[in-house]
Amino acid sequence: MFLIITSCSASKDDSIPIPKGSRIVEPQYYLEDPVLISKLHQRREHIFSDSRANTGTRITYAFDLYVNAGKAYRELRNGNYQRIKARLITSNEIEWFFFSGGYGITHALEKARKYQATFNATIAHKKNIPLTTSFWKDVLPLACDSIVSKFTPEWTYVFGSKDYTNFIKQTQFWKTKNNVRMFESTGQAGTLWLSPILNELANSLLNENSNEFNEKYPKFVKQ
Repeated sequence: MFLIITSCSASKDDSIPIPKGSRIVEPQYYLEDPVLISKLHQRREHIFSDSRANTGTRITYAFDLYVNAGKAYRELRNGNYQRIKARLITSNEIEWFFFSGGYGITHALEKARKYQATFNATIAHKKNIPLTTSFWKDVLPLACDSIVSKFTPEWTYVFGSKDYTNFIKQTQFWKTKNNVRMFESTGQAGTLWLSPILNELANSLLNENSNEFNEKYPKFVKQ
């Protein structure tokens, strides 16, 4: 089993409804501590109650919300989007999560709505949207450790800017395990740089060729 954790995207697409009867994941699926689950729900509600969050009404998968719009997902969207989504829905071989200024952390198959919130202070000030790092700093490292402990992945892959990857750097699994690959971007160019590597990872997992990918990259890659 493989675990992927990536960043949300500034642009979001809520145009694809969840088909009736499709698999939907709740936080109880990936978190076992009821206190942690309660904190996740309470902080989501608090953030979305802020009028600046501009929360939408249409429901889609978190996977579609971010992948259909984000620049870091461009090559995945043009390449392995349908295949990886089908694998997420039909099997437990891959578990995909998104760091999110609004949701904190959310599973790819959770219900999601458009919103505006960020972990980046410059973006928050420029766009006048909620800056939510302080809301999540005591929750997300614990949540990530809990997720890794529950799923015991063969490999964990992390993609995102420093505002997001900092939460991973505080986890126990990052500090103690070597079966992790992290790709940290810097600015706009970095986001575009992540795109082909993320699609390369998806391709390797779908074709059961992860060893080649894992050997190609060190534990931490930054650009």
